[in-house]
Amino acid sequence: MELGQNVIKGLKVGAILRLAAQIFTWLNTLILIRLLTPDDYGLMAMTMAFIGIFALMGDFGIGKAIIQAEELSPFRLRQAFTINIISCLIFFTFFFSIAPGIAGFFDEPRVTILIQAVACQHLIMVFHTLPYAMASRKMLFKEREKVQFYTALMTSVVTIAMAATGFGVWSLIYGHLFMRLALVIGYNLIAPCWAWPTWNFRGFSQMAGFSGIATVNDVLRYFVNVFGNISIGRLLTKSDLGVFSVARNLANLPSDKIGELLNHLGLSSFAKLQNEKDIAGQYLHKSAQLASLGLFPMYFGMCAVSPELITLILSDKWAAAIIPFQILCLSSPFRMLSEMMATGVTAIGEPGKNSRTLLYTIATLPLFIIGIQYGVEGACWAWLIINLISFTFHLKTILPIFQLKLSSFLRALIPSFFSSVIMLTGLMLLRSHLTGQIHDAILLFLMILAGVLLFSATQLLLFRHQLFTTLRYLRH
Repeated sequence: MELGQNVIKGLKVGAILRLAAQIFTWLNTLILIRLLTPDDYGLMAMTMAFIGIFALMGDFGIGKAIIQAEELSPFRLRQAFTINIISCLIFFTFFFSIAPGIAGFFDEPRVTILIQAVACQHLIMVFHTLPYAMASRKMLFKEREKVQFYTALMTSVVTIAMAATGFGVWSLIYGHLFMRLALVIGYNLIAPCWAWPTWNFRGFSQMAGFSGIATVNDVLRYFVNVFGNISIGRLLTKSDLGVFSVARNLANLPSDKIGELLNHLGLSSFAKLQNEKDIAGQYLHKSAQLASLGLFPMYFGMCAVSPELITLILSDKWAAAIIPFQILCLSSPFRMLSEMMATGVTAIGEPGKNSRTLLYTIATLPLFIIGIQYGVEGACWAWLIINLISFTFHLKTILPIFQLKLSSFLRALIPSFFSSVIMLTGLMLLRSHLTGQIHDAILLFLMILAGVLLFSATQLLLFRHQLFTTLRYLRH
């Protein structure tokens, strides 16, 4: 019970700080999209397509292994730090050297220097893994979210200032590096951890095994997520990639930030319950039910108001992103719930199950190549189908580990999903009657208000008991 109270308390404090950071991140992203061009975002997507995969491998999963380990000695920390140093130096050298080859793949020479600049993140990450992992292991949720908050605020200021003064895509590159450096400084302040390197790796095999599987899973998941950027960058134009990248960034903004909080919280929390899988299953069930209450109405509402939202906030130059954004909004809740299940099963010491679901998902990626033949919109429809199939794989593979029944888990999600579908349908009908009769800004306001009322009314009329039960989870 004490663990559960600490988890919920950490979630509450972290959620407040993450919400504040999220506001700055949203404002920063929207302002940047207005200041920059589709070509700028296309170049950034090309730059991160390959190097982002190996950014996840920068510590070979050592951070997650430290968080998950039941016992951790100073000697294990020395071994972990040594692996971290070696891997970061290898990846920096590797990407600095092959940058011209990646630029050639996309037939865009400017990508060479951009990749070499971003490769410097690996030098920064040498000093990130240990303090970050120890902050998570000690469940310093409040302190960690403060670091995230101040980092988001400072990064927003730096990036916008550079974009406004004409740095173009370099504002995104320098902003990314500044964020990495700020996080390293912040984590070292709240959870300082230093260990002398060692060449003695005796007894490290168990931690190495877990970290190896965790790293493979991170790479597989990233490959699934970046496959669209690589395919569009290769088969369509740079502007098409910019449109897809912006639509996807906007659609992922809420879930990525909230998901980052839930995943970090979940990894350290579920790790404490790795020998009590039935109790861990109860937490997963409640977490998914609570998350669905926010994810489905938020994303289905964003889908409904996207024409007014994008044209008013981003300007008409991004009108091509409206339909892709709508489609991607429909897929995001399912992607987020899949990642919650994956985090839980990894934390309780079963990362192999996560690997299996990811391999199943990768087998469906050819659907994206079929969709891309119909342009960016076709690619987005394919991405929605892939996410639904992946969600099914996660349900079938992971729920039995937590001793959860499929029917019970789905019943926890249905009220929010059904209420959100009602809301989306009502908002589409409202737009069909009001478009052209009132200003878009007024229409946007009315649709947001109507969406809140529709979802709330459906929940209270049809699912009152489950709504109040879900909300009570926040008090425990």
